[in-house]
Amino acid sequence: MSSTAVDVGRPELERQAAVRAESWFSWAGAIGLLVLVVWAVPIKSYRLPVALPFSLELYRLVLIVLVGAWLVAIVTGSRGVSAGGLAKPIGLLAAVSVLSIVANTHALSSAGLQSQAVKSLTYFLSFLLAYMLVCSTIQTLPAAELVVRALVLGAAAIAVAAIYEARTNYDVFDHLHKWLSFFEPTRAIKESAKRGTRLRVRASAQHPIALGAALTMALPLAAYLATRARNQLGAFFWGGAGVLCVVGALTTVSRTVVLMAVAMTITALLVRKHAVTRFWPLAIVLLAAVHLAAPHTLGSLYHSFLPKGGLVHSQTARGGNVGSGRVADIRPGLRSWKEAPIFGHGLGTGKVARSSDPGAIVDPKTGAPIIFDDQYLNSLVSIGFLGLVGVLWFVWGGVRRLVTTARHRVGPPSDLVAACAVACAGFGAGMLTFDAFAFVQCTLVFFVIAAIGLRTRALVE
Repeated sequence: MSSTAVDVGRPELERQAAVRAESWFSWAGAIGLLVLVVWAVPIKSYRLPVALPFSLELYRLVLIVLVGAWLVAIVTGSRGVSAGGLAKPIGLLAAVSVLSIVANTHALSSAGLQSQAVKSLTYFLSFLLAYMLVCSTIQTLPAAELVVRALVLGAAAIAVAAIYEARTNYDVFDHLHKWLSFFEPTRAIKESAKRGTRLRVRASAQHPIALGAALTMALPLAAYLATRARNQLGAFFWGGAGVLCVVGALTTVSRTVVLMAVAMTITALLVRKHAVTRFWPLAIVLLAAVHLAAPHTLGSLYHSFLPKGGLVHSQTARGGNVGSGRVADIRPGLRSWKEAPIFGHGLGTGKVARSSDPGAIVDPKTGAPIIFDDQYLNSLVSIGFLGLVGVLWFVWGGVRRLVTTARHRVGPPSDLVAACAVACAGFGAGMLTFDAFAFVQCTLVFFVIAAIGLRTRALVE
């Protein structure tokens, strides 16, 4: 804790902290339900049997209902509109995402990508809407904590499913339609990938990396709940949930998880150095838990950092080909960006890995489609320089605000702000190594955590 830490508004914050219960029949409960649906129902894998021009998924239905109720609340004056201090980057992102498609209307029409671009736009705007919804409806610390509990409980349950998948090679989420007949599967079951001798699990996520990122973000929130537990049993329960999240994240055998963990550790040292140094021996317990739950996972992860020829070589060896690698894609990506530097080639018009869908983003030199494994480079090329500015402004501007508040305030709200800062910094670092916004589950989890942190920051300030 910073030596300049102060406690502002202490009586009001203590009053809120003393109110330990928040009804599930409230805005916080409704958002908690949305979070649980996002965890439990694989996105882009199942739709509801409703004839609409677009695929109606369960999380979209819940989000539409909540946004509609929020609009009614705004009209009646019971709720307002808040962006958690990030209204400018949100406005910039929304405007640029639309303009990136408008500016490329002819090119997208010629390539037959209008539908794909509009679909990507609706997904992206839903992230911003979800963020604004949480910021505008969460009013107290107990309300924020209820959403956090839903998020951690959902993450722990998915982690259990991931561990089960790692041990049995059976993903329960591929078979939801057999138990819940109103779900219509939208894709065929695909064989999971392996890294070394280990299966790379994905559970309810679209990809192992996305699953690992989402579960990793839940860890600091589980740690916060453990510190806020009313008794030792509660502390063990939430601590156990955190352990499950770590084990589940590592069963994805994802290097991105390790990168996120490093960034999160650095951020945790900035905001809560004493707590981190006090509990660092728990890392040994976590590693032992991973080894027992999913043997050989740590070995496969270790060797993934030491591929034949070296890690950098593995990311450049296929230069000029589709899916050439993170490092090899930098120069082709920059060449493509120079063709449309301001608004990019259009949101969501890059080629997606393991998909036969066309893409408008190619290397001008070779003509090969570029599959980005770097969200920042993806943003630069697809929505241009202004779009990249908006992404950096929102992600790292939000982290800066959270870190600053967590370092200079004390008390439960500040601890929650610190936990959200750690989670968001991890996601921001992870965006360097995968096209994060293409994976709805982990991105929605990030936007909800960012909203909780910045809304709680307003209580502290």
